Amino acid sequence: MGDIGDDWGSFVRGYRVRHGLSQVHMAYLMGVAQRTISRWERGEDSPSVAQQKRLRDLGWEPASSLFRGIADSITYCPAPRALTRTPSLRLQRLSAPALAKRPSMADWIGRDLAPIACGVLAEILDDAVLQRAIAAGEIQSLVTTTRSVLRTAEHDSIGLYRTTITYFFHEGTLYNDAIGVPAPDNAVCGYRAQPMDEFIFDR
Repeated sequence: MGDIGDDWGSFVRGYRVRHGLSQVHMAYLMGVAQRTISRWERGEDSPSVAQQKRLRDLGWEPASSLFRGIADSITYCPAPRALTRTPSLRLQRLSAPALAKRPSMADWIGRDLAPIACGVLAEILDDAVLQRAIAAGEIQSLVTTTRSVLRTAEHDSIGLYRTTITYFFHEGTLYNDAIGVPAPDNAVCGYRAQPMDEFIFDR
């Protein structure tokens, strides 16, 4: 992200414009009033220390140009999509449809999702053999069919989704890129691992 220094107004405006957010939406992400965002951008006020940490979490930017491209592709993806890094699934990026599907996820950017994992995601995290294989780089991806996998305010309203979770290492850190599409009403919840040396094509 670079050194912000004391120029929080430029940072907030730059982040907001880069992600196509109104001051109202930025205020929602920050948990403040729209007029507060306006005052920050005009330099009339500065974020508190806690708010500065939140802005740093929101403004996380990967160092390499290749990884910045991946992060940007998630931001602008037309489907629900999220980028997290391990351990504990620290949420790094969300697409706009992911945020629309579950608005409370704005509160979890930069935080670990493991404490609110449930359903199939909790099963995946509790599967010690699978987690060792993922950490060893033996698993390319998981294909999951799930209802809500996070205990948030929207938990009961999330329908069935088929999500592909792709794992990759960048500069020694393991990340996962999860993209979901609605699943048929009769789909069975569960997950299937895709080993690195296998390619399975659904017919």
